[in-house]
Amino acid sequence: MNNLIGLSVDVFHKNPAYQRRILSDAKNLPHYARVHIGDQTLDLKVSAVMDPAGRYLASMLTLENVTAEIVSNQKLYHMAHYDVLTDLPNRVLFFKKLSEFMDGAVKKCSVIYIDLDGFGIINDTYGHQVGDRVIGEFADRLKAIEVEEEQYVMFSRIGGDEFLCLFSENSVEEVSALSDRIISVFDAPFDVGGQKMWLNASIGIALMPEHGILADILIGHADLALSEAKRAGKGRVCFFSEDLVTQAWEQVRISKKLRSALINEEELFLFFQPIVELKTGRVVSRETLVRWNNPLRGWVSPAEFIPIAEQSDLIELLDDFVLEKACLAALSWQDGARVAVNISARHLGRNTLVPKVAFILRKTSLPPDRLEIEVTETAELHLLDRVMEDLHALRRMGVHITLDDFGTGFSSLSQIRFFPFGKIKIDSSFVRDAMERPECAAVIGAIASIGQRLGLRVVAEGVETQAQHDLVTAEGCSEGQGYFYGAPSADGRYGAPCLSGGLG
Repeated sequence: MNNLIGLSVDVFHKNPAYQRRILSDAKNLPHYARVHIGDQTLDLKVSAVMDPAGRYLASMLTLENVTAEIVSNQKLYHMAHYDVLTDLPNRVLFFKKLSEFMDGAVKKCSVIYIDLDGFGIINDTYGHQVGDRVIGEFADRLKAIEVEEEQYVMFSRIGGDEFLCLFSENSVEEVSALSDRIISVFDAPFDVGGQKMWLNASIGIALMPEHGILADILIGHADLALSEAKRAGKGRVCFFSEDLVTQAWEQVRISKKLRSALINEEELFLFFQPIVELKTGRVVSRETLVRWNNPLRGWVSPAEFIPIAEQSDLIELLDDFVLEKACLAALSWQDGARVAVNISARHLGRNTLVPKVAFILRKTSLPPDRLEIEVTETAELHLLDRVMEDLHALRRMGVHITLDDFGTGFSSLSQIRFFPFGKIKIDSSFVRDAMERPECAAVIGAIASIGQRLGLRVVAEGVETQAQHDLVTAEGCSEGQGYFYGAPSADGRYGAPCLSGGLG
């Protein structure tokens, strides 16, 4: 700045002669300009110097260094429009850009809603610092996605593990292609707490103008499509349709009615299906099945209300209800069979399951060794240290632990040995197809063989015929469950029917 003192105003202009003609006329003054010199920014003001009679004598230049102010404003703008963790645009900037597309001449674009599957378990198990690193790595992978030169794409983090993408195209083909590229960023594993973990995401898509011409409506419709993608099994891509709006309102109604049923302990009933020892036909345990009989809707399928419960806190209320009522029912069984209760994965690794089970066992006076906790196989199961701690604590308490629906997830047989499972339940799809598909029978036999070597009992689910019973017995399964042995009953006191082949 000091080296500018005494210099002509010409130093600030590329065309000094033109500027001199402007500044020579007092009618053009004051004159303002902003110039950049090196890394500094100056605001210039050229004012007229007048004599007492009002005649123009000369011009006077004043300048102000506004570099710090500009940097400060830029930082404030960045803080207001960009996510601190990922440096991606935030919701505010996303809405602004989306509105520009909607107000523009072309009026076409799409909104892609992205949500990481199972991310909450990572936060709960490894802590938010590890979760933040995963989010940061995912954001970096999104930033590396390229589109055609004439296309525009902007990724935004709107909170937690939720991201939005604004794309300048609205054709199903182009948007599907971009969605495939987003899914492909999960081809490589993520570093989760020092371990390699393969993640996935669910995606919901809404197109403009087909699915909305207002920003909040378009995003809301993409969110509905995302919910449908998760309901369909996660790791899916779903486009919005008007049917999803009707479905969403129906889910809200079901959720309200289910909450009322849980609070009042009405309309919900437990049924128990026997699990038999194949060699003797003796009932060794009974699986608890919850059913809902609503006065207006009649019997509501579990496939309808359980996913809705899992999307809210209702699943915890439902699990608590089922666990307590099942333990009470088991007290009346004269054969001393164990009661099996399936626990939602949301309970695992959160330091709540063990004290809850202990409390209910004390409250109902059911011996711990008469309770089986069934855990559905999940992709994250083998990576969750706190889940393992919960399961080991339950086992030390005397509770039996079962891995349910084995073969439908991503756990390997070798990883089972690290968990305190006493029993594996082979998914019914293998049993159903085993008679026509030799590879399914081979899978059943392989699981049974390794289960025996690990000291685990292996249950074949979905056995409905004599032929299926004979097959799973020959393949080495320890126990069987299905309508062939007995239908679910309200009190669970019914045992297995007399079986052919020497069982009874």
